Amino acid sequence: MRSILRRWATRSSLLALAAAALVLPSAAPAQAAWGTTLPLTLQIRHYWPVGGSVQIGWVEGTVQFDDGGSALRYSLTFCRQSSYILPYMTINVNSYWAGGKKYATYVTTVYPNYTTTSSSQPCYSSTGTAAGEFTSADFSNVEFIAYGSTFAGQSHVVESQDRIYTNPY
Repeated sequence: MRSILRRWATRSSLLALAAAALVLPSAAPAQAAWGTTLPLTLQIRHYWPVGGSVQIGWVEGTVQFDDGGSALRYSLTFCRQSSYILPYMTINVNSYWAGGKKYATYVTTVYPNYTTTSSSQPCYSSTGTAAGEFTSADFSNVEFIAYGSTFAGQSHVVESQDRIYTNPY
């Protein structure tokens, strides 16, 4: 009788341990640490054929790469200076030039939430913010391209300004 009770207690203990192992959360995969915060500033301008220029839009903020080399996050403020359209941005990875042509892998388009107005330089109009994060396998660089527009005579002209950061990891 004792051996039956001992076997039953052993089985019960093993079943309880197995059930506890199923219920306990498994260890989460290790998250890479975020690297240094890098500044990003873009001034979109239109240059007149007769000389001079006009400020169309402005973007300022920060970007951070993760030390695993496959993620990036950004926090940006956009300003509509004299742009006809609200300035926005596209983000690409692995940008390069070959044979006079530019190639890149598109990641996303960023449309900021324009909710306030500023009266100070360099932003003296509508302002908006955008923040995000993305992953992309083994990217060597990331390109930020800000767009705005104006009119040159009767022609609508879209202007852009870009910045490329090399992935340090």
